[in-house]
Amino acid sequence: MEAWAGMPAEAPADLLRAFADPVRRRLIERLVAGPSSAGDLARRLALPRVNVSHHLGVLAAAGLVDLRQRQAAVRPEALHRLRRYFDAALTTTAMTLPGLARPVSRATQI
Repeated sequence: MEAWAGMPAEAPADLLRAFADPVRRRLIERLVAGPSSAGDLARRLALPRVNVSHHLGVLAAAGLVDLRQRQAAVRPEALHRLRRYFDAALTTTAMTLPGLARPVSRATQI
């Protein structure tokens, strides 16, 4: 296991697979605003309800959404797992690649 900035680099593979599909990303983007039913999401995204239900099931299996009483809601802790993963990658990259972490000089800003 490779380490990033002293932390284990454990890719949240289940979350990344769930985000791989553009329809699921659109569903998450809608659900960030608040819980919604599959029917409402299907209408808003102009998709068949059966497709939306399938994708919500995949998101729920990955732990990204909760499905309760015919409503889907984002699970913030799952998004935090993704953020921690990418934060570690970006921090390590900034520390190890020459030139990336250098501040922009005032002369270059003009």
